[in-house]
Amino acid sequence: MRWCLLLLVLLVASPVAAADLLPRLVGAGFALERPEPQAARRGAYAQTELTLYSPGLSFWVDVAALQAGDHLVLTLKDPDGGLMAARDLDFDLPKDDYFAFAGMKRPSRGWKRGPYTGTVQVVRGDWILIEESIHTALP
Repeated sequence: MRWCLLLLVLLVASPVAAADLLPRLVGAGFALERPEPQAARRGAYAQTELTLYSPGLSFWVDVAALQAGDHLVLTLKDPDGGLMAARDLDFDLPKDDYFAFAGMKRPSRGWKRGPYTGTVQVVRGDWILIEESIHTALP
């Protein structure tokens, strides 16, 4: 009986590795429509190519191991650096997996030529734990 109690104390008292608490960017990309988590995870948006008449543009991210208090920020910028779309999410509870996107429908005059930039940040307190930007372009 004592060994069971000792085992329980050891399991409860064992420290969790710091790396287990750090968020991970599982995937990120662009879609020409409202992206779906399962489709993104299967690679359905891997070959997304923006055209002048694409119906929309979304920047999506798949993040793992978010903790309570984490802050997820997504931005999508046009070729001139102008902000097209943004999401700013706070987490009250831990999330093993979280899928989010920021996007917009095609402007009435179509898309501008040049690079579009999607940026993701995961902030915990005063620390930026993840910051990554990816690009797609309209030639």
